[in-house]
Amino acid sequence: MLRFVVSLCVLFACLAPAQAQNASAEDLVRRMAIEVTAQVRKNPELVHSPAQLAALVDQRLMPRFDFNRITQMAMGRNWPRASGGEQNQVVTEFSKLLVRTYSNALASLKDLDVQVRDSRSNSGSDVTVRTQMIGRAKPVAIDYTLSNASGGWRVYDVTVEGVSLITAYRDEFNGIVGSSGVPGLIAALKQKNAK
Repeated sequence: MLRFVVSLCVLFACLAPAQAQNASAEDLVRRMAIEVTAQVRKNPELVHSPAQLAALVDQRLMPRFDFNRITQMAMGRNWPRASGGEQNQVVTEFSKLLVRTYSNALASLKDLDVQVRDSRSNSGSDVTVRTQMIGRAKPVAIDYTLSNASGGWRVYDVTVEGVSLITAYRDEFNGIVGSSGVPGLIAALKQKNAK
């Protein structure tokens, strides 16, 4: 389930100001989905080239994700326990893992489309954009939570059919840190990335 959640991830926010804010977050999610699915459909050889898929994900999607925030939230209460160097290592290794996971899942996108349903403002500058993947027997609900930071809209959580990416990884990370400490988490992420 976690791999499915993350893979659907390779795809892809006061009244008048909130509507404009939501529209631009919706536009970003829509553009991400269109760009990536168009590339996969246009270049079928990508399906057989992990390096090219990783480059596509790295170029088109990763700049739109806030990996520092994703990692901090996934580590939860364990984040302050890590030194600055350890925090940087966890962010680096977790980012690599997500890029690889997204890359491996891109092939399934050639037959699917993303439909943006609506969005809602959360606290502060956060927006959740609700989408669904269509092209399967049953549409799959995917919510992207974005924050409007100085660099523009960036995704920091994805929820698929009610399962949050951050929550799923937090459980796994807590277990590893509980038994092996932060160095154990770094080692586990490096091991996954070496496969």
